[in-house]
Amino acid sequence: MENLLYYGIAFWQTHRTEDDCELAIRTSNGRVFYCRFDPSQFHRSPSTTKLYFKCLNTLRSEEEEIDGFYVEDARPTISQYLFALYFVCALKATDDTPEPYQLDTQDSGWSTPKTRMNGAFVASLDQWTQSYHPADVEISYDRPQHVSIKDPTRVVVAGPGGSEVTCFFKPFRLTFGPVLARKELRTHEEIVKAKIPPFPETSICRLRGIVRDGNDFYSMLFTWIEKKAVLSKGLAAKSSTLRKQRWANQIGRSVEYLHQRAIVWGDVKAENVLIDRNDDAWVIDFGGSYTPPGWVDAEKAGTVEGDMQGLAKILDLLRS
Repeated sequence: MENLLYYGIAFWQTHRTEDDCELAIRTSNGRVFYCRFDPSQFHRSPSTTKLYFKCLNTLRSEEEEIDGFYVEDARPTISQYLFALYFVCALKATDDTPEPYQLDTQDSGWSTPKTRMNGAFVASLDQWTQSYHPADVEISYDRPQHVSIKDPTRVVVAGPGGSEVTCFFKPFRLTFGPVLARKELRTHEEIVKAKIPPFPETSICRLRGIVRDGNDFYSMLFTWIEKKAVLSKGLAAKSSTLRKQRWANQIGRSVEYLHQRAIVWGDVKAENVLIDRNDDAWVIDFGGSYTPPGWVDAEKAGTVEGDMQGLAKILDLLRS
């Protein structure tokens, strides 16, 4: 098969009140172009301006066009994704003639998402979980146009005896600071040390390791779940009573095990229950950073009482 070069928008940032935008274009050969667009730089260029606003409105709507082209799996490393060669660019236009130009990368404001942590917390990690260097984590893509472009989700690391272990990649975003990162990792440490039984006795998504380089933390790795759907009112409405009862039992039993060991789920909502391809319900996400109104009262968030309030609403959804 011909080795084609693919590219796509990996990230974009628009504003509600301003018409400028920024986006990152990644290529399948490991390049990143950070681009800035401001229509005030388009002079006597009505066609360019019209096209720009059409693109801007598409980005604001968060719609994605998918062409349905599938090919074999490809696996670059997380290191290649995080530390790609990058360029900072901008665009101006005169008389509808686009003029792209390059900016200095030193003051670009772009950086690799990571969280930096220090002290005894970092030193204790190897006692209860495994650390992986970014160069040792391979990204598993299914489509060539996603290679080194789409945010990684499924990754592969080395397992016992030369085996491979598939994991879910959850990055530490720029908004996910050390306080929240440490809080979520502490909860997973408690789960490990409490020796909560694995599936099928409980269905709790487990931490498999951390991707870091020294004190720079890039992501958490979790048990890979072949997701069928996220629990929702619509999914419950079209599911059988027997199936919903199965999910209710699995969720309730998992939360009960957590509470018996004084561990709080902390972010209780239907979106944090995954239904896998075998129709099992999994409890995920112990960050506890935000629970939308309607699930847990603000004053109860992060408590056993808050867990029980949110759980009751999930069970009500499954009884509907």
